[in-house]
Amino acid sequence: MKNLNRRRLALNRIKLSNLIFIIIFIGTSLLFYYEKKNISLIFKNTISEFSKNFEYQYLYLNIKGLQRVEKKYVDDLLEKYLNTSIFLLPLNEISKSLQENNWIKKIRLNTNYKDTLFVEIEEYNPIGIYLFNGKYFFFDESGKIIEEKKNNTHSSNSLIIFEGQSSNLNAKLLINILKSLNFQKSNKIQSAEYVSKRRWNIILTNNTKLMLSEEFPKKSLENFINIIDNLSETEFNNVQTFDLRNIEKTLVTNK
Repeated sequence: MKNLNRRRLALNRIKLSNLIFIIIFIGTSLLFYYEKKNISLIFKNTISEFSKNFEYQYLYLNIKGLQRVEKKYVDDLLEKYLNTSIFLLPLNEISKSLQENNWIKKIRLNTNYKDTLFVEIEEYNPIGIYLFNGKYFFFDESGKIIEEKKNNTHSSNSLIIFEGQSSNLNAKLLINILKSLNFQKSNKIQSAEYVSKRRWNIILTNNTKLMLSEEFPKKSLENFINIIDNLSETEFNNVQTFDLRNIEKTLVTNK
């Protein structure tokens, strides 16, 4: 019986020791945490005071790369940092805030360690406009949707409207073909339709449709160029459809 009581007493002492250790550990951790915060605050206040006294404060903004992103967007985000220490600017936080703009692809920030913040922005470059569910979206060369196109926002006169499932993902190949033939110099394109995720129909601004070959779209366009070289403007405008799917023979349907 005495041995049992001794074992219980020893066990209780161990439990008490563990409890005391835990309490000391938690107390020490909390003390270290708050002391660390105080040290950090003192450090920041010291740097701020030094920067103020010796004019090391953020006063000027130097921006490069803006095309579609408005400068006001950047100015507004950075306004709250004006006259603060150039050494304490939270560059990572600023970068994350700026990249909330859909047009910003990459951003680089640095300072001159005196009074100027340098912002270098790389924007997404739209290559076309994707029509989906009655809405229009800018997209880049990888097919990534950048932003919905609103009325009177961002010039898009030179961009083709692409329709059909996955047309945005396959547009780059067609655009490269058109550029290689300098096609749009003489023929204005209204839209391009990706048919059954296989081939393209091109609609010109006069509503003439060009039905391209699935395997040889470039050859189809070359055939079209050769044909219209022998047509008068009146004859050309009277055509409803150029069926160019068979690269050996073109079928023409008049309006």
